[in-house]
Amino acid sequence: MIRSIYLVARRDYLGYVQAWGFWLGLLLTPLLLTAGIMAPSWAENSQPTRYYTVVETGNAFSTALRAEVDETRAATARLSLDPASIVGGSDPNEALTTFDEALDEGASVEEALERAGAPAIDLPQAGFVYIDPPASTQEALTPYLLGDSEIETPEGPQPLFAAIFVPDGDGEIQYWSENVTSDTLLRRAQSAEQTLAERRVFEAAGVNPALLRQAEQDTRPITERRARPASAEAGSQVTMDDRAPFYASVLMAFMLWFLIFSVVNYLLMGTIEERSNKIFDSLLTSVKLPHMLAGKLLAVLAVALTLMGVWAIGTAIMATVFGDMIDPGIRGPLFTVLGSVGDIQLLIPALLSFVLGYLMYGAIFLALGSLCDTIQEAQTLMTPLIVMLMVPMFMITVAISDPESPIISVMSWVPVFTPFLLILRIPTVLPLWEITGLLVLMIASSLLVLWLAARVYMAGAVHGAGVGDIGKWIGKIIPGKKSKA
Repeated sequence: MIRSIYLVARRDYLGYVQAWGFWLGLLLTPLLLTAGIMAPSWAENSQPTRYYTVVETGNAFSTALRAEVDETRAATARLSLDPASIVGGSDPNEALTTFDEALDEGASVEEALERAGAPAIDLPQAGFVYIDPPASTQEALTPYLLGDSEIETPEGPQPLFAAIFVPDGDGEIQYWSENVTSDTLLRRAQSAEQTLAERRVFEAAGVNPALLRQAEQDTRPITERRARPASAEAGSQVTMDDRAPFYASVLMAFMLWFLIFSVVNYLLMGTIEERSNKIFDSLLTSVKLPHMLAGKLLAVLAVALTLMGVWAIGTAIMATVFGDMIDPGIRGPLFTVLGSVGDIQLLIPALLSFVLGYLMYGAIFLALGSLCDTIQEAQTLMTPLIVMLMVPMFMITVAISDPESPIISVMSWVPVFTPFLLILRIPTVLPLWEITGLLVLMIASSLLVLWLAARVYMAGAVHGAGVGDIGKWIGKIIPGKKSKA
């Protein structure tokens, strides 16, 4: 029996890994994932610098607007100065406090960083840059807005993106721009006016707006603590060590989903090819049907482990080679999260979830492939399965904001979702009975699916049943419904 399973697994595994598509996917997948993660940042940095001007008496509005426009760049600077307080919620360090004080005094992001004594930081490109108005009336600025005239900038002559007219008193602020699809600067202007309006209300009431800043500085810090600290060094105070297991569980749940979503397709396509080429008959003369099923599932499992192994080795090499190039404030939390992946309390349930989830979904796709002669037939059956596989991805996004959400707890008891959601719930310190119950549910569900898949596979591979026979089987199962002869 073992030799038969081994031979089938070896045949299929070598067939998969020797195909050029396997190696293409092996190399392109991490590159595409990295590109997808970095795409928003690249898109933001690739936006052309747009120039705007403000026509007003004084500079109150333009100063407030510049602070709003630089908020994204300021957030990046804050993360680089003190990631522990931004991500982990700890008290801000001296550099971050100095940086915020400089911004409150009207300094630019670059000036605030210099005052905080920070090293060079690669900030996002400034999307909008203020320039002094080349004219003071709407009629005189219209040629600049239309592109007939250009303003002088460090990048050379450029068109004027927007002009904002701020009248004295309570008149309406006018925002002029020919670009009606991008409202980013408009929203920043509205936020700046909201800030100025609050300041005017306080001044009218005889309250110094600077007292708000003083109130913020005098606010007592709230230290987050827990009764079960992650490390003895930190004591009861919550640190990144406490949050790292949850971040690691989200990462592992996504990787589990991605691997299952990727490798089960091998089973489906391979089974369709063998059915259409009449290879089943040759294989069944040499091995028994259960052995063939086990060998095919084992082969694709080995493919998944190969992918995981290569990607893990590649990640370790990249971390070793380029680890010193990562900002120390970011490298520490990142490595803490990656280190949590090896936690036994998280790793063992994750491995069990992967194996059982793979067997469950692999058996389903293997059974469906045995009923299809063409890819077109398989697509009619794959659509509901793909939708079903997308549900865990939606649940992962819900868990990021609230891992103890009741919907996560309820959905984790649905067998097809249990492998993914159990991993997300482990860091919430589940009681032993619930972990045991979910594992037993996964084992029982996987065995049931394997048994049903074997029956379907026998009908498709041995007896030649097809997609059209599914309606007949449903007719036999549903009471009172007769299938067509």
